[in-house]
Amino acid sequence: MKFQIECNTGDISKMCLICQENFQTDEARLIVCNDQGEGYGDICHQCIAKGGNWVQFQLQKFSQKLLA
Repeated sequence: MKFQIECNTGDISKMCLICQENFQTDEARLIVCNDQGEGYGDICHQCIAKGGNWVQFQLQKFSQKLLA
């Protein structure tokens, strides 16, 4: 998995890939992508704030669900 950061020009409502909560995007979006650059979804600011190790663990669990 890869991360893609995009500038955001307006408020967009998204659902967090990790916590499944709806949130409004700010100036930038953090998008989780596969190795081909296809997006799986956005991560909200509250999940990002929990730290890189926590996010990595959550994404590993997400990855295992994709392979099942």
